Amino acid sequence: MLDVTALVEDFPGPDGKVKALANDVIPGGSALNAAVTFAHLGGAASLATSLGAPGPMRAFLTSDLSARNVTVHDICDDPDYAIPLSTVVSTRSLGTRMIVNGAGDECQRVHRRDDLIFAGADLIQIDQYERHFVTQHYEALRSFKGPIVLDGGGWKDWSPEFLRLADIPIVSEVFCPDGPGAFADMCAELEISRWAMTRGEGGVVWHDRGDGGEIPALRIDAVDTLGAGDIFHGAFCHAFLDNGSFVEALNAANQVAGRSCARAGTRSWMDA
Repeated sequence: MLDVTALVEDFPGPDGKVKALANDVIPGGSALNAAVTFAHLGGAASLATSLGAPGPMRAFLTSDLSARNVTVHDICDDPDYAIPLSTVVSTRSLGTRMIVNGAGDECQRVHRRDDLIFAGADLIQIDQYERHFVTQHYEALRSFKGPIVLDGGGWKDWSPEFLRLADIPIVSEVFCPDGPGAFADMCAELEISRWAMTRGEGGVVWHDRGDGGEIPALRIDAVDTLGAGDIFHGAFCHAFLDNGSFVEALNAANQVAGRSCARAGTRSWMDA
């Protein structure tokens, strides 16, 4: 998607107006942000996503990803599909945000691209989007030899199917509102031995093959939390492939995501 962003000191009230401290129009979305983070840290990232009809939005997105060294593959087979716009307003005073997602639905007509899954990647990350592509390639994904990491935001009707594909689910606390214990039971039923739950200021709870613990959140003055979870996942994937240690990779991701919250937007931390 394309994010239209504004950083303000405080949210305006009903019928109110406020002057932005900063504005941007930038490619976004959980998988895209993770891929850009992975590439920024030195990895070779490929993004399978819906681009749809040619036009200025598609050209802007593909140009940006090329500049960020992310290879993009268009999986949408619908010429009428349009990249959605997301409107994001973040507050500097609270470090919080509000997001208005695009009105359109996901692309439902997708290309068959088993080659993307068997092209030699060391790791695949899935989020809970592009579910039509995931459903069509479910058996191919199950045959993938490397780890599959799940980025689980809020719970969705199709979350169980994505969770069954995951070797390493890393979910937010809103994915399972009943808490880490309930999520641990869910993973045990699916014989998932490694998982983590991010809890914002509450840090990260993790479980690794019978062992477990907590990683405290980085102590920072938060300016903008937009994309922090996406950045966490991209940084985790890079560190996990680099050193093979689950907990060390979580620690590294926690550091990167925490630093990103100290700056506005999803990219400015990369230039710090």
